[in-house]
Amino acid sequence: MARTVPRLGRLTRATLVACGTALLLVVSGTAAAQARTGLNATTEVFIQDTSSDTGAEPSTVSPYWTSPAIKVCPWTATTPPVECSASQDQLVIGNSYHVWVTLSNSGTADAVGTLELRRTKPGGATNWNTDWATIGVKTEVTVPAGGVTRVFVQFDNVPGPGHFCLAALWDSDGDELKAFPADQDKVVTNDNNVAQRNVNSIALKKSQQESRSYSIGNNTGVTTHTNLVLSALGTPFQLSGGQIVVDLGPVLFQRWQQAGSWSSGVQPIGGTRLQLVSSTAKIEELTLNPAERVTVSLLFTAGSSMPVGGVYGLSVDQGKPSPITCNPGPTSCPPPPNRTPVGGVRYAITVTA
Repeated sequence: MARTVPRLGRLTRATLVACGTALLLVVSGTAAAQARTGLNATTEVFIQDTSSDTGAEPSTVSPYWTSPAIKVCPWTATTPPVECSASQDQLVIGNSYHVWVTLSNSGTADAVGTLELRRTKPGGATNWNTDWATIGVKTEVTVPAGGVTRVFVQFDNVPGPGHFCLAALWDSDGDELKAFPADQDKVVTNDNNVAQRNVNSIALKKSQQESRSYSIGNNTGVTTHTNLVLSALGTPFQLSGGQIVVDLGPVLFQRWQQAGSWSSGVQPIGGTRLQLVSSTAKIEELTLNPAERVTVSLLFTAGSSMPVGGVYGLSVDQGKPSPITCNPGPTSCPPPPNRTPVGGVRYAITVTA
């Protein structure tokens, strides 16, 4: 089958210079990086999807879009830069950061290849490659047999909105990046050379509101229905004095109404806004055109009586798009089907003084 992605290891010198990326390798393992010559030696580099991921293909861990192997750290002027202990997942527009990627090699030979770091708008399903932009590329990266290599990529002059879904992609001879499958939702789960991190931090003062954009996508060639599932992680923010509102915007809200206004755990509060009133909420039968990506707004407001230091979590996942099989008319449509999540964002919410 013809490859649908470029071999990362074949990038030109001009391309690398244009990326304007500073990178450093920090290598750990049983031996210094050097070629293994055994006839049966193999390489098997993987990037963890979760902390329990051992590189199996296809990946069965969930959610696969919160990779601990991708970590965003504040920029430091030291060489090497300081690797932070916890990822900083809300970036300041215009600032620079170091994004660290951990590469593991469970094979018996050292691997030498190329790492690429990409970004896209925060949200659910995406089209590979059109929805993704390159942050930086590093060639001649060595991952020792049975060891780990940590690579940092400098992310300069962060553009708006200040939060992105990040993806790391590895490619090497003998452990090539797989051609992207026709089912775009399986790019990450089918290939342990690809990982994503879609996590965002929100710090709110009492009575303060913060907005986050969220893009839902249709990565197929036909018009589809999809859904949004919003689930509390731990104590529900929206049932503890806080408020979470989804603003679908005029176009998507009208389509949602035309499809029957299917939902649970939300109530309309005027205009195109739906407020979460349960620990889990669903907004169903959202219509998307072929290859379309629509951005909605998530509004978080901390209540005046909420305790300072309170920590809450919210997972916002998009369900797998599927062709439309029913349009409301003289007879109503059956209830929406259950949908496998194909992408999302985890929000960590903290109430501050």
